[in-house]
Amino acid sequence: MLKIRFLVSLLLVGVFTFSSINISYAEETDWDWAEFERLKLLDTIEFYGLDILQEESAFENDTTSEVIYNPMYEDGTTLDVKLMVTTDIINGNITSVVSDASLMTMDILKKKKPKNPKTKKNAVPYKLNGGSNKASFINEHAYNKHKYNSKVKSSAKATQYGKDVDVKKLREDTMANYDDKWTTKDKGSNQVQVHYAKSYDSNISTKDTSTKNHRVVINKTKSNRSTQYPLSFKN
Repeated sequence: MLKIRFLVSLLLVGVFTFSSINISYAEETDWDWAEFERLKLLDTIEFYGLDILQEESAFENDTTSEVIYNPMYEDGTTLDVKLMVTTDIINGNITSVVSDASLMTMDILKKKKPKNPKTKKNAVPYKLNGGSNKASFINEHAYNKHKYNSKVKSSAKATQYGKDVDVKKLREDTMANYDDKWTTKDKGSNQVQVHYAKSYDSNISTKDTSTKNHRVVINKTKSNRSTQYPLSFKN
């Protein structure tokens, strides 16, 4: 009888000690799950380049858009990932990103090899006075907003091409040999746009908005809203 009581007492002490350890562990490892989810969302947005699309006003407020993320690798292979991107009603900030990517797909994406900046594979195509050649632009809207104009300072909201950049070849090369591509479909308006992104070895704009990044946007719904431009965040 005494032996049984001793074993029960020992068991109770063990349970109490284990519970105390769990309580202490919970207190020490407690964190803000809302903050964790916020940081995870920001990481997801950056990983898929959605922050760039947001800067380009690709998403409308208070809507869910379908995005096909299509990166291209150095060996020329591509991979499609379907995303559902939701924005808020006030500022159009991204509040949710749902991906159909499997763990295997994510592993492949994370192993994407960055281009070696020391290897000049993407030279800027040259054309004398090409930055102001109207026939080289995708449409009149792109020409009026992004042509080279020595009398007007280039800005982040209206970037200009460099004076001697071949605008047509730049567009064709960006679309054929892109670094990244996104296809967005707005659930409300059903507007479909294809965004092409490519980085070059040197500046494609003016010194005021120096950048190596080029964008081409093909609007499948309204072709007159297609555009091309140097992407710069310099004011």
